[in-house]
Amino acid sequence: MNIIYMVIFLKFCHLGKINIEKLRKKHLLKFLEKKSVMKIKKVSPKDLTAISNLEHEVFTEDAFSKEVLEKLIHQNTMFYKLEKTGIKKILVGFVIVVKDLKDGDLNIINFVINPKYQNKGYGSLLLKYTIKRIKKTEENIKKIILNVKTNNSDAIKLYEKFNFRKIKRIENYYKSKESAYLMEKEIEDNNN
Repeated sequence: MNIIYMVIFLKFCHLGKINIEKLRKKHLLKFLEKKSVMKIKKVSPKDLTAISNLEHEVFTEDAFSKEVLEKLIHQNTMFYKLEKTGIKKILVGFVIVVKDLKDGDLNIINFVINPKYQNKGYGSLLLKYTIKRIKKTEENIKKIILNVKTNNSDAIKLYEKFNFRKIKRIENYYKSKESAYLMEKEIEDNNN
């Protein structure tokens, strides 16, 4: 039976119905894609367009403007990207952390994962890395805070997994008039 399929396949190749080179390239691309690696790096100005595009794809009307993102890249912020390397680099997500000058806490002001990569563990990877960096580089930080839309149950579960807890609900927090939870994580917690 396999010989019959092989003969039919070769006949189609000979007639030009199947392009073997295209077939090889397609399988090579799939193979190389499987060999891609996730890397977390500091964001640089050359990343601005990709960062801004992903920001607007995920947050639409609540997104930071390109100008605000550019300022954050140049300020003394923790601004990291998670990218998939392989044949081409794909921006999977990013995180922005700023120091609250009033309280001395760190505030995750933005945490974005590309919708195509959500619920696959990439958010956990980026958040775990961010918390480790904070513990390693920041002194006298007692807590990390963030705001999350009250209807974003996947993000809330992720933050709770890393021992963030809801502190209060803030009505009409976003431009879209959606409400947010203020969440915080005590930094002395060395488990996550």
